[in-house]
Amino acid sequence: MSLATIETGYVGSLTQDQEEKLLQLWAIFLRSCDPEFYRTETNQSQTTSTTSPKQRKKFFSLSWSEEPAKSNDAPSVPAKLLSELEAMKMSAQEIKLIQQVLPKLKPDELRSAFFAMMKQDHPDTFLLRYLRAEKWDVSKGFVKFVSALEWWSKQQHVEEEVIRKGELHALQQSQSTTGSTDKKDGEGFMAQLHMGKGFFHGSDKSGRPICVVRARTHKPGAQTEKALNSYILYNIELMRLLLVPPVETMTLIFDLTNFALSNMEYAPVKFIIQCFQENYPESLGYMLFYNAPWFFSGIWKVIRGWLDPVVAAKVHFVNSVQDLEQFIDRSQIVTELGGDEDWAYEYVEPQQDENAQLQDTTTRDSIMAQRQQMGEELFEATSMWLSAKSKGNLGDVSLQKDRRMDIARQLRENYWKLDPYVRSRTLLDRIGVIQAHGNIDFYPDKGDQRKGKEENEKEAKTVVDQVEYAMEAQVASAA
Repeated sequence: MSLATIETGYVGSLTQDQEEKLLQLWAIFLRSCDPEFYRTETNQSQTTSTTSPKQRKKFFSLSWSEEPAKSNDAPSVPAKLLSELEAMKMSAQEIKLIQQVLPKLKPDELRSAFFAMMKQDHPDTFLLRYLRAEKWDVSKGFVKFVSALEWWSKQQHVEEEVIRKGELHALQQSQSTTGSTDKKDGEGFMAQLHMGKGFFHGSDKSGRPICVVRARTHKPGAQTEKALNSYILYNIELMRLLLVPPVETMTLIFDLTNFALSNMEYAPVKFIIQCFQENYPESLGYMLFYNAPWFFSGIWKVIRGWLDPVVAAKVHFVNSVQDLEQFIDRSQIVTELGGDEDWAYEYVEPQQDENAQLQDTTTRDSIMAQRQQMGEELFEATSMWLSAKSKGNLGDVSLQKDRRMDIARQLRENYWKLDPYVRSRTLLDRIGVIQAHGNIDFYPDKGDQRKGKEENEKEAKTVVDQVEYAMEAQVASAA
């Protein structure tokens, strides 16, 4: 494998310029979520008299064990931060963009939302998604990043409403004896699960998880808007849990077999596009439209107009299993799509006690405290990385980069310890795709047949690691 075949812009394959852009984004983020930057001289003196040094040192607080601070008006952008943006040689327009987005989240909200939405991701991987989506424009990348955190945490309340409540909560809603709106939301959510409107199974040739959407099963108005959007977010969040490094994207197949005009509804399509383009950028590897009817060309003209050209370039129309084989091994294509994988979707109902750990707040808070400490160490190491880079101290740069990689690994392991205490169990947990400690098995029913596949994946990862090491060495020498 030649180095020329490795795509840059990812952790382990950043060019010198791309690393500089990442450093700039980190610098703005660290300053934006540091409360000290928002305090006036008077406030600083008052804080000094009432707050212990240990308390002032903390970068963020526990999002699950503490109530968020009661909202005062969002703080204005501090002059100290503005001067640093000017020192980065940002234009007046770039600074204006950052000024406009910062009041969306207070410093503590920004920090908490970052670590909550990041989950098991590498912190740099998470930030790089927004940079790549905005073609390495740092100010636009920061605006997209903060806007996504605000949308995720304060508009959609994904952590509380989708991740924590999940399938069992929807089932309980659907079984309510009252004809409430909540009952309709629960019935609509569960109906989509039962019919398998969308399902995950297997991986493509690049190891991406595959999600198949059966477009023919959608009936406009059959579920509430909340039930539909929650179901979409539920599946996107599931997809994120299936991304095992170095894989960062999914393959999304819209199965249009027997699709009719009566199945078409533009509102959820717009919502899906908003999710992937604005809030979960760089998450799509391929979007495949399978077996589209003749009239879909008119629908596609409308949809294409909503797509960013980068996303539109990931769209492919495939009309046969032979076409699908360009992206997925035939042995991994389910028989429903004409392949050889003898598997059919079947929903397994939630168990009443499967979320018992969600009630164990003592263990949850203990793990969250560990995560808090790791977050503080990450921010400190990143600040030291920035400082060493600005001084040209390559030895300290290397030291802090190694330290950050170790902290990122710890954060990933910590998330999977925390996971049972903050996330409701899903179908993929019950059938063994998502396993303890974050182990992912795309084919849990294959038994010993997995052995050869796992050996191949291990060998492939070894090659990737070797190439990433070579790329890092190449970048370091260029610096």
